[in-house]
Amino acid sequence: MYKNVFGFPIQFDEWNHQGSLPIYINSSYEFRTAYIGDKRCVMLTPTEELVTLPALKKQILKIQQIDNVPVVFALTRISNFRRKSFIENNISFMTEHQIFLPFIGTMLTNEKESQRITGKFVFSTQQLFLYYLYNNKKRLYISETKKVLPFSAMTLSRATNQLEATDLFVIAKDGVKKFIESKYTPYDLFQKIRVYLSNPVRKVGYINKKQVTEDMVFAGETALSEKTMLNPSRVTCYAISAKKIDQTLLCQELIDPNEQVRLELWAYDPKQFIDGHSADDISIVLSFNGRNDERIEEAIDELLERRLQK
Repeated sequence: MYKNVFGFPIQFDEWNHQGSLPIYINSSYEFRTAYIGDKRCVMLTPTEELVTLPALKKQILKIQQIDNVPVVFALTRISNFRRKSFIENNISFMTEHQIFLPFIGTMLTNEKESQRITGKFVFSTQQLFLYYLYNNKKRLYISETKKVLPFSAMTLSRATNQLEATDLFVIAKDGVKKFIESKYTPYDLFQKIRVYLSNPVRKVGYINKKQVTEDMVFAGETALSEKTMLNPSRVTCYAISAKKIDQTLLCQELIDPNEQVRLELWAYDPKQFIDGHSADDISIVLSFNGRNDERIEEAIDELLERRLQK
């Protein structure tokens, strides 16, 4: 993770004393032996949220009773409050931008406390995530997204920052080229990020079959039945961007299923990531948010497994 500190190379090795630790400590970190210059230490990478300071100090003591060397916490980021607390209590830590290693010296750089996202993504961020997912590459260069997504530079920058705020992505540079990267598999990434994703459907109604246009694609149960073992609904369902239709054309009542189709108006263009004649798989899954139907849930599980666990 880190190549050098103060010019000293860092080398990693296994740390094989986990079996001597209580289970609650063993399961909370990934352990490695680290050699920083000529100093050996134990480096802990948290696998869950850090505990309170008093509990943390007890954990350090238990580790040092087994291996009496400095304990260093390798963190993605650290809040201003916890940084101050660690320094005051002589607890070593490292992030990509800040280092506090009192057993060899101290180096701190300014790092703004990141703002963790607490609500849903804006739809531009949701589209950026979908593009990353469908790109099938671990690393996505921002310059590529500019050619595909209909965003201004400012909108794209905000969407990138919002992805980073989830702690599920790393935003970095390869030379001068900025990129997005996640360490998770597509399936795990979707399960972790799903809480931030929204149902793209803004409004639903019915139109006459003769009013179907080329801007409309299959959606809802129609699309889901094409991709899974779900039996299709009698009424065909389409989706279209809410910006591409006169909403006064919508009828709120299904009068004749032989003459009408169901139409979903989406917050973004369902043709953006089109899959054949249907909207993209993940957006279709999200369009069922709030539906409590066992047969739909089974079909969604089938679709996600096929799409994300390839």
